[in-house]
Amino acid sequence: MVTKYERELQRAEVAKRMREHADAVHAVASRVPFWRLDDTGDEIMIRDLDGPPVATFHGIHAAETARWFELIGRRTAGVALVDLIRASAGTAEHAPGREAALQLLHEMKLEAKPSRYRRR
Repeated sequence: MVTKYERELQRAEVAKRMREHADAVHAVASRVPFWRLDDTGDEIMIRDLDGPPVATFHGIHAAETARWFELIGRRTAGVALVDLIRASAGTAEHAPGREAALQLLHEMKLEAKPSRYRRR
């Protein structure tokens, strides 16, 4: 049986790891160059703001993939994601956004997914 105090300690440990992961995401997001989507030519490209191409999209899903990068791939989006993770990394049991941020960290493979095994 897990006591209330042990649950609080577990939540505090998870919150600490979430803040550490936010620092790791920030380290990556702060190194991403500022870029723009260039769809004026025959190919859809991501270009550095100075002009050189960073990536080119090909295939039938090129437009959708480019749009996806436009939505989430910008440097400022990564930094905003860090702020969101930090803001929801509280130790309260029902902190707003905590479960969603934790699920995001699971999907990013920064935080281990919980095992399905439960003691009886």
